[in-house]
This record gives sequence, C-alpha cells and structure tokens, in this order.
Amino acid sequence: MATLRIDGSELNLFGTDTIATIREKIEAVPVNVSVLVIRGTDDDGKGGLTAGIPLDKVKDLSTTEARQMLMGLHRMIDAVRNLDAVTVCCCGEYALGAGLELAMSCDFRVATAEAKLGLPEINIGLVTGIQGNLLVRLVGLQKAKELVYTGKVISGTEAENIGLINVAVSPGNYEASIDALVGRLAEKSPLIIQMQTRVFRGLRSNGIESGIDASLETIAACFDTHDQTEAMDAFLESRDPSFVGQ
Repeated sequence: MATLRIDGSELNLFGTDTIATIREKIEAVPVNVSVLVIRGTDDDGKGGLTAGIPLDKVKDLSTTEARQMLMGLHRMIDAVRNLDAVTVCCCGEYALGAGLELAMSCDFRVATAEAKLGLPEINIGLVTGIQGNLLVRLVGLQKAKELVYTGKVISGTEAENIGLINVAVSPGNYEASIDALVGRLAEKSPLIIQMQTRVFRGLRSNGIESGIDASLETIAACFDTHDQTEAMDAFLESRDPSFVGQ
C-alpha cells in the first residue's frame, strides 16, 4: 500500500506545476504496489482534496495555452486510470472541478457527509468534459446533466446516494472508514488485485477515450470567448456575470 499526498497551496489548487508533479508521482508508483491512496489535506476529515484550478492564473490563457494545461490535466488523470494498483481517493470536505474529476478516475471515493462535491465549470464559463463520460457511468445521464448544467455542488451524503462516491461519513469516523476500506483491499493478493484492475481497464470502451479527446478541444475553445473571461472575472470579483453570448 502507498499514499500520494496533494498538499500545495490553499485549497490545493491544480496549477500547471502541481499537475505535472502529481503526474510524476503517479508514474513513479512502484509496480508492486496494489493499493494506492490519494488524498489532500484531509486528515481526520478536516480539509479536502482540491478545489480545482486557480482561476486567477488561468482566466487569461489563450486557446493554445488552455489546451496545453488541459492536456497536462488529462495526462495526469489518465496516469491514475492506467495504474495496475486499485485506487482510493479521500475527498475529505471538498473535491470540486478537476478535483472531482480526479476522484471519479479512482476506483473508490470516500468523503465526509457534509463535503462539497461538484463540477461547477459552467459557472465560470467553461464546459465539463474531460471525465464527463465517467460521471455518466457513475450517476446516469439525467443526474449527470443536472450536476453539469446547473453547476450544483452537492453534499457527501447526496453523492453517496446517487452513486458518485462510495462512502460518506462523519468527520469522527472518516479515518476509520478509510482504514477499514484500505485494510480490506490490502488483505487480498496483490497480484490478483492488479490482474483484476487490468480486467476492468480492458472493459473500458473506446467511446470514453474518443469522448475525452473531443471534449479537450471544446474546453480549450472556451478560453477564446468573452463569456469565459467575464464569468471568471465575475467569480473572482464576487459579482454577477454579464454575458453577451460571444
């Protein structure tokens, strides 16, 4: 068993350097590791995984720069999905945007009952898509549309009820729940765990991969619009956005 920590800036935001560092750590996971725990600053259920990307750093990116950032994020998340180890993501009190996409890419997800989980990209002038197909598989098309189109942030309890995460617990039971899950996984044969992971990976349809490629281009194109800039500016300035449809 191994643990990968995301412990960077406030809210563990996914800057370009952070994304690259996480990917390097994932790719460096020893081949004999059968269980990988991914967590942020969420010890004892206080703190969380990540609140996504730093808007003040990315709001003025060109389409080309945005595409490069998104490809880096995709490669990082893809590295998680391609591990032979079974992955447990500890969301703690929050996993938003790219943070929830990382969590969805893991095999198991644990959060506190009052955690804030969601894909609020539409509220900042972006579309959701890098792991959109995984969201549909986890919660179904209609619930996925509700979460994405509204940008709604839901609690850990609701996320468990709709199948987005495996377990939502009180902060007092958070570490014990993680330990219990990881302990059960660690009891199994490391070889069989890895073989089973490869079986599940083989069951992924080509539709997920092609869908991700298409969505990357669409998200990058958002950075060439007035409304994306206005949405992020409004969010950072704590005001309502004024959209013009361009």
